[in-house]
Amino acid sequence: MSPGIATLAETPIAAGELRLEPLRPDHAGPLFDGLADPALYHFIPQEPPADVVALRARFERLAARRSPAGDQAWLNWAVRLPDDSHAGLVEATVGTGGAADIAYFIFRRCQGRGIGRRAVGAVVEALAAEPAVTAIGASIDTRNAASIALVEALGFERTGLIRGADHFKGAASDEVRYQLPLRR
Repeated sequence: MSPGIATLAETPIAAGELRLEPLRPDHAGPLFDGLADPALYHFIPQEPPADVVALRARFERLAARRSPAGDQAWLNWAVRLPDDSHAGLVEATVGTGGAADIAYFIFRRCQGRGIGRRAVGAVVEALAAEPAVTAIGASIDTRNAASIALVEALGFERTGLIRGADHFKGAASDEVRYQLPLRR
């Protein structure tokens, strides 16, 4: 992991009135109720956390800021609202070649208010400013209209379609691939 990526992984990010805090195990309690909502997992092959203990264990792994093999940097931020409650989670995985992939969970009670766009946009801006990041992309289930609208609003361009990318929850998943043109 480059020094710049390592620093970014530990850096809080401001997004207007939102604060993005580097994810720590103690975020498990405040984030659990929002992340336990099954509706957030409709378009991904993942299930809600079973309990706070399981979520804390996951966050402990993520707090290492890199994969066990060391070939990926894990950058994760908890999204905090002005009232100190949480709105979700923004994630970026950066591979050894510098290609970053983003993902995010914005709690349903916070959707439709521009919170996701501001939070994800701030992470994308921070990644784009890091010289070690060579590309920023996202893979999204074609049925997930809200996520597609979010990345398109941030300037991502559709670069491909993967038919039958996965099969979960009783249905096939086609994914659309997005890339943000980096202007350097």
